[in-house]
Amino acid sequence: MSVALRGNLEDFGIAEVFQLVGQQRKTGTLVVEGEGGSIFLAFDEGRVVRGGPENSRADREPLGPQLVRSGYLTRDQLDDLHAESERSARPIGDLMLSAGLIEETTLGEVQYLLTRETVFDVMRRRCGDFNFIAEAITHDTKPEQLLGAEQILMDGLRMLDEWQTFSAIVPQEDTVFRRVGNLETARAVTKGDADARLGHTERVLQLVDGRLSVRRIIDLSRVGTFEATRALAELCQTGVIDVAASGAKKPKKAKRKGRRMPILSLLRAAIVTAIPFALLGGLAWKLLPTADARGGLPGAALPMRSIEHFGSRYEVGRIRDQLEVYYFKTGAYPARLESLSTSLASLTSERLGDYYYKVRDEEVVLLAPLD
Repeated sequence: MSVALRGNLEDFGIAEVFQLVGQQRKTGTLVVEGEGGSIFLAFDEGRVVRGGPENSRADREPLGPQLVRSGYLTRDQLDDLHAESERSARPIGDLMLSAGLIEETTLGEVQYLLTRETVFDVMRRRCGDFNFIAEAITHDTKPEQLLGAEQILMDGLRMLDEWQTFSAIVPQEDTVFRRVGNLETARAVTKGDADARLGHTERVLQLVDGRLSVRRIIDLSRVGTFEATRALAELCQTGVIDVAASGAKKPKKAKRKGRRMPILSLLRAAIVTAIPFALLGGLAWKLLPTADARGGLPGAALPMRSIEHFGSRYEVGRIRDQLEVYYFKTGAYPARLESLSTSLASLTSERLGDYYYKVRDEEVVLLAPLD
């Protein structure tokens, strides 16, 4: 196994590496190291076969983590598949197909997405060491389905040019967006774009819920970092979504000089803290004698109706949580609440049927029973 090419991206750009591999129809593995971790691309006669994190290169199948990120597998399922793969010496993809966990076309789409994500990551790197190792690459992909190095280079350079125009609008992958517009507004914004791009925008908007981070939206949208980030930037620019939270670190407050708090500040803090407790104590003293007369529990100052109120709120909260879990698993809310009875073991179908439940304009209306 011989090293055919090695260097640093500051001295020998990644575009030149791709040109060399493509023009000379090289077969082997390109490993690029950098701040984002080490990644690899495997080439067969100048065409890309696969790519992914470098630590998965020995497995020749870095699909597992990508399948989990994209929502096709759970981590537990992946662990089971890894164990079965080691036992039977069969690739994870074959095991998933035989078990009916995924369609063959979908598996190919995930592999294609992972490879393009790796290429896009490589293209954005400006520093780091690279190492091309000439070696045989085992695969069963048809030659006409492989991506040529020069074709990837041209697409990558185009994407990099466009990336500079919108990436600053979505600066951090832990940023959380919320929806302030509707789907029709998004369609009006993307009117005239290609059908594929319009579909990407709609798919991304469906995932914006005020809780999922940008990184999670990118993974679940299954359209790639470039397309998902562009869709988020366009939706943000046109006012369909805005920032709900950001992972940016808050500025640190200046440290106080000295450890002692001034007497006046200490006294003010004590008074502010004591007043609410004094008011609550007086209110409890007034209500305690009448609690039993109003239906309270013996020996308790909390009326029974308050206990029922908080119990109802807790029940509504549990149902809402399961509705969101159902949505993220299936991509839609259930037609009837009774569909959640298996995940809400303590609530019967009859009890769930007492709730008022409607889905209007992709928003859930849930009202507790009056009794």
